[in-house]
Amino acid sequence: MRIGIIIRDEEGKALVAECDLKNNVVNAVVAESLVLRKASELCSELNIQEAIFEGNAKEVVEAVLSEEEVVLDYSSIIEDVKFHFRNMTHWFIQFVSRKKNTVAHTLANKALEIGEELVWIEEVPDFIVGCLLDDTNCNT
Repeated sequence: MRIGIIIRDEEGKALVAECDLKNNVVNAVVAESLVLRKASELCSELNIQEAIFEGNAKEVVEAVLSEEEVVLDYSSIIEDVKFHFRNMTHWFIQFVSRKKNTVAHTLANKALEIGEELVWIEEVPDFIVGCLLDDTNCNT
């Protein structure tokens, strides 16, 4: 599975970018859940108080938003995410189409080439600059 995470400020400026690979994950919904957990852990570690998480796996977003306990193959991952969200009252999650998630998708694809976890803080890699500009222009 490939991981791509982008954290931006309220103006769309990139603060953190991450790409990574995980072996032996074949279920797409489990993969999306793992990425969300990793993003929520990263935001917790960075003490980000206000955040909007965007994911393109509707089932995962709905599971996190659900007040009921979910009973799925990836329930423990969702419970980890919910734990982080309970501690941060200004964190929100929403479903977005894959077209609105191009920076994260580009980072995830690059993970195949890089082959290891890389995190960029305050400076982003050159290969996502164009995507960031496109996304910022589309969202303003």
